[in-house]
Amino acid sequence: MANYTDKVIKKLEPDAVKTINEWQKEFCKTELTPEQADYAVILSHRIAKLWESYAQDIAKIRDRTTDSLTIWGQQPETNGETPLEQKDKIYEQEKLSQGIVNSGAYRRLKLVMDYWCGLWFWPLTEAEELPTREQFLQDVGAILGETEMLVPAAVQLSLFPETQTPEQSQEFVENWGFVDLDKLKKFKPQLQIVEKLAQRYRFFHWELEFADVFLFNGGFDLMIGNPPWIKIEWTEGDVLGDFDPLTVIRNLSASKLAQRREDLFEQYPALRRGYLQEYEESDATQNFLNAIQNYPLLKGSQTNLFKCFLPQAWMFSKPGGVSGFLHPEGVYDDPKGGMLRRELYRYLKAHFQLQNELNLFADVDHHAKFSINIYQNPSQTKNSVIRFIHIANLFSTKTIFECFESPASGVIPGIKDENSKWETKGHPARIISVDLNTLQLFAQLYDPEGTPAVEARLPALHSQNLVSVLEKFAAQEKHLTDVVCYQTPSTCWNEVNAQKDNTIRRDTQFPKSPQELILSGPHFFVGTPLNKTPREVCKLNSDYDVIDLTEIPDNYLPRTNYVPDCSPTEYRRRTPCVPWDDKKPVTEFYRLVCRRQLSQSGERTLIPAIAPKYSAHIHPVISTTFAGNKNLINFCGLCTSVVYDFYIKTTGKSDLYESILRLLPLPEIQPALQIRTLGLNCVTKYYKELWEESWEEKYREDAWTKGKDPRLNGNYFGELTGEWKRNNALRTDYERRQALVEIDVLAAIALGLTLEELITIYQVQFPVMQQYERETYYDLNGRIVFTTSKGLTGVGLPRKGNSKKGVIGWEDVQNMESGSVEISVEDDTLPDGPIERTITYKAPFVKCDRVEDYRTAWNQFVVAMRRMKNWG
Repeated sequence: MANYTDKVIKKLEPDAVKTINEWQKEFCKTELTPEQADYAVILSHRIAKLWESYAQDIAKIRDRTTDSLTIWGQQPETNGETPLEQKDKIYEQEKLSQGIVNSGAYRRLKLVMDYWCGLWFWPLTEAEELPTREQFLQDVGAILGETEMLVPAAVQLSLFPETQTPEQSQEFVENWGFVDLDKLKKFKPQLQIVEKLAQRYRFFHWELEFADVFLFNGGFDLMIGNPPWIKIEWTEGDVLGDFDPLTVIRNLSASKLAQRREDLFEQYPALRRGYLQEYEESDATQNFLNAIQNYPLLKGSQTNLFKCFLPQAWMFSKPGGVSGFLHPEGVYDDPKGGMLRRELYRYLKAHFQLQNELNLFADVDHHAKFSINIYQNPSQTKNSVIRFIHIANLFSTKTIFECFESPASGVIPGIKDENSKWETKGHPARIISVDLNTLQLFAQLYDPEGTPAVEARLPALHSQNLVSVLEKFAAQEKHLTDVVCYQTPSTCWNEVNAQKDNTIRRDTQFPKSPQELILSGPHFFVGTPLNKTPREVCKLNSDYDVIDLTEIPDNYLPRTNYVPDCSPTEYRRRTPCVPWDDKKPVTEFYRLVCRRQLSQSGERTLIPAIAPKYSAHIHPVISTTFAGNKNLINFCGLCTSVVYDFYIKTTGKSDLYESILRLLPLPEIQPALQIRTLGLNCVTKYYKELWEESWEEKYREDAWTKGKDPRLNGNYFGELTGEWKRNNALRTDYERRQALVEIDVLAAIALGLTLEELITIYQVQFPVMQQYERETYYDLNGRIVFTTSKGLTGVGLPRKGNSKKGVIGWEDVQNMESGSVEISVEDDTLPDGPIERTITYKAPFVKCDRVEDYRTAWNQFVVAMRRMKNWG
């Protein structure tokens, strides 16, 4: 039943809550006496025998009330037809005992089951009528006919069903006694309450309704359905809002809500009763579903109605029986769902993960993921072989059939096609066969150390050849957990709480120092700590402007939406501290920052950069502090790669937490990856200390893998200095892209991947990135002249110009082979802004081929590593 721990409920019905708490202690928590235990065993045996007798009877009832139905290809049935009136009488009298004084087996068993269910949903206003344990056992005994009840000498209704012979009726009384439930209810007010609860909640007892199916068939041959995707929660606003919508809309404080609640109770007398009933139903349902005796496999996992259907289906299916359900992916990625998965994988035969991007369900969010799941009960109890097929990233059910029917030749389709449409073509290589060894691999990569293979979470793998990539992730010996680091709690800073306690305040401005900079997600992007700055008026995520790294001064800091709202001393005191050495605040370290929200369908999913010392962040950002900067640089560089991004994508997660990051490996890193990571991140003087502490002379020996490209500074590496200077930073769009390409290759090599595996990762998992690559052009100076990237709004020329307004468009200049184009823009990203400045685009304009660049970089790095005897 409901726990009644809610403060409001306690205040509304204090005496009733006290009564129920005392009852729960006596009824549920006190051990049975020997007499009660013996009597409970007697009743249990009687229920089992009565159920078996009823199962045999209901089979006969079905046979007598079911007409012949001849199916093509089967032998004709010879049963005759029974008149409808006779069918109804058999069903109503023999099963339901309607109009019959002596209640039959079905009605007795149903009332016992309803009684047990009713105790879970007992009304608060009827607390005084709760039965003691002794009363409950006596009531059950009376219902079952264990307690003798005299047959009346004269009655107005029929004692027994007219559709049975007198011998059958007499035999039933001799075996099971005479029970008049209607009469019994008159003397048992708790049974009257149970009857009302059964009518309200419609308790359904599978074992009773289909008793013959279980007794003679062992369960169902086939069960299919789309169970409700509902999480049971108590929200009083849903109740109060029906009477006063403003209560919810205004998001009242606790004190104002309490006063408004009292006013509404006084204004609407029926609301108080309805409020209690809604709480009883919500909380009682939640407790029923969370109870280990009801759903042991769901212990610890988040309650959602669809999950309850799975163990029920397995229990109600016969050996070898099949069940198919359409349900969300929660069972496969819930970190607390290991117990359920342990059982689920024994039954699972096929898992087809779909995304709703093509609106297969119009009323479901287009980002939602769900799956078609086919389960089969083992033919033998001891059969525990785990083997199922798995297809992920589906957008149409027709893809499933094509995966099984298409030839194995040809390129494996990615997530999107070449027109940037969601891919619906199938390919046999999309079908991944999963067994215990595969699950062991998944457990090693996606779960805490020591997680059994049978409890592993299931990643969203696109094709068979990506399994080998995961095997190479798993082969790494060192991980983030093996280095000294600290994940900053999400409370640094929680936007709501930190403003309430005057730690920070919302005030969009240019900070005077890094100590006043509080990062939000849009501030940074992949390997880019200065990605965007908030506008002077910033209310939405779109109210940000892209920062031109070629224009910013060395001491540049972007606008911040939040600033400290307490003294510097107090602000430092409240800042989370690292657990090592003298426990300094995390802000006194350079840190890896990542956006917490993971965009699984965006250009990139894992968004990392290095934050400057003394800056803080709000809770949509997660940061990791390292005891040594070398590990910081290495890990940031790896996370910047599409290889690590791929790993995060396969988790299917929508939020990034320390539990995911700590599973990422830290292989041996080449200096080439380190210097490119430094060049991408150390863009202002606030990274001076990081650059100079990390500097190694051998960085000067490096070179771009596209050595003759005029858009790359061929002397960049040779001109680097151990002292941070402005030119040490990679600033042009083209050079930064090239550094990211080469980091992808270096990360892949570090993990032992092949070139083809890297290309597959890119082509399969990064459709939006591919689209932007195809539609981004660079001028001779390495500046983006045109792009369709949604993250680079305002960068480059618009697609179409406007001669009347003097606006030059991309279509006007795209075919230029020489010369330059000048445009004037208003720039409000600098403290002295807004200013008008001129941008010059020098022809010719080119776009890049990332796959070809991967091949070139791979070959160059392999040759260089062999030459340095660091390869193979």
